[in-house]
Amino acid sequence: MIAQSELVIDVGKLVENWRFFIRFQENCRMVPVLKSDSYGHGLAKAGRALEKAGAEYLAVFTIAEAEILRQAGIKTTLWVLEGILPADLPAATRLQVTSACWSFEQARALAECARQHSCRCKIHLKIDTGMSRLGFLPSEVPDVLHFLQSWPELELTGCFSHLAVSAEAKHPLTLQQVREFRQVISLLPKSCRELHLCATNGILNRLAPELPFARLGIGLYGYSNEQEFSTQLQPAMTFRSRVLSVKELPSGSLVSYHALYQLPQAGRLAVVPVGYADGYPRTLSNKAEVLIRGQRLPVRGRICMGMLIIETSSLPDLQPGEEVVLLGQQGNECISAAELAAKAGTIAHEILCNLGKHPNRIIRD
Repeated sequence: MIAQSELVIDVGKLVENWRFFIRFQENCRMVPVLKSDSYGHGLAKAGRALEKAGAEYLAVFTIAEAEILRQAGIKTTLWVLEGILPADLPAATRLQVTSACWSFEQARALAECARQHSCRCKIHLKIDTGMSRLGFLPSEVPDVLHFLQSWPELELTGCFSHLAVSAEAKHPLTLQQVREFRQVISLLPKSCRELHLCATNGILNRLAPELPFARLGIGLYGYSNEQEFSTQLQPAMTFRSRVLSVKELPSGSLVSYHALYQLPQAGRLAVVPVGYADGYPRTLSNKAEVLIRGQRLPVRGRICMGMLIIETSSLPDLQPGEEVVLLGQQGNECISAAELAAKAGTIAHEILCNLGKHPNRIIRD
């Protein structure tokens, strides 16, 4: 039997997660963040499902992602969180997007380009309250507001910042960032209404709950650092394959590249046609588990480019072709992206984005 791996996405679960956050903070508009191909879940289909469910705003990272959504027929308001460069302004105008604006140089270049093309550009000021990434410093806000008075081509509709340690509500940097952002928005004109600071963990930690908007990132896909909410969110991604071969091996057999594992006694090993080329991290070698028949089985030895090896001695009648779940639920057991991330020394975001590139991705509406 030919083994085949597949990545299955249930976009209905994205909608349910979005609705959970709406119920959690009823006075705030939850803006789904669909950057990086919706964290590997399929940008266009995720966008269509959320718009159909009632989402009035969607956030992407690049103008190219906005183009994909518009080509998919999506009409809702789009925020481009990375911002745009002057060369992107004609496309941004055509696509009717709102762009992040993060420096005087960018603002001036956009304004001059907009004046040259006789168009307007909607912007959100990006404020650097402590990430040291993109953004105006809080002390620069009065000057940028004065600058905007001379350039009506730039329409200020919003302002935002990004929390560095949002999973820790009492962290000194978190408290400082919330305080500084509140001070910034007190300076803004009343026409600047699209104010947002929190992403998933900030929402769940109820940071700045008075703000009218929030950006829903990893929580949309079923994950959060806040353990008390983990059972209320629904992971939408499942990665599964099939057993390629099963073989009996004697005690002392060395397994895979660099002989990182040795069988302590005679046993059975199975090969699964999944490796790091499929987005499954090589750092999970000798650490991860998979599910077969609802039972956890350990990965043994080094994960290869297109194969990995699992120990199946507890299933003496296992046959090639049986289903293997590497991410997701099987029976009463579940392997989450958070579990894989902890074992790989990374975050669930990276696991989802990498697996999401699998060529055999099936998206269920």
